[in-house]
Amino acid sequence: MKISNITYIIFLTLTLISCGNPYEKEIKEVEELQVILSGVKSSYETIELEKVIYAKENYAKNMKQIENHQIIDSTVINVDNLLDFYKGVKQSAKGFEDDYKMIGEKIEFVDHQLTTLKNDLENNIDLKDSIDIFISNETKNIEILQKNIGTMMYNYDYVINVHDSITSKVQSLLLQNVE
Repeated sequence: MKISNITYIIFLTLTLISCGNPYEKEIKEVEELQVILSGVKSSYETIELEKVIYAKENYAKNMKQIENHQIIDSTVINVDNLLDFYKGVKQSAKGFEDDYKMIGEKIEFVDHQLTTLKNDLENNIDLKDSIDIFISNETKNIEILQKNIGTMMYNYDYVINVHDSITSKVQSLLLQNVE
């Protein structure tokens, strides 16, 4: 009786071991990609689109007033330099809203893809021929997102910092020359 119980326990143990998920390594890779994507998403969520829109609108309003009142005086180098620097707001904010929305959609898409892939792997769906391609594609998608979010964060910081530091100087210049 003892031998058959021991045999049964050994058989059960070997069965459980052999029934483990053959995709454990790939599941870990997908989980790592999900962690990286979570970091990208966190960075994305720090961007306050309303601030960029406000800075862009303020820039347009101020520049229109400067043009209307012909304040630009080429003899004043500081004013020219200030306005040239301020014009960077327009360039950095160009297409920002569309890029912001597109990146948000891509983040959600990649998140959905990774979740689906992980679920398929956990459910032992036969992906042996294509799993490496799927993981490679999602890795590339995340790398592109990281690059795009890096560029977006740079532009965001530029727009907000320049707006915060120069708008009051431009408005002061307007007040001095319009009165």
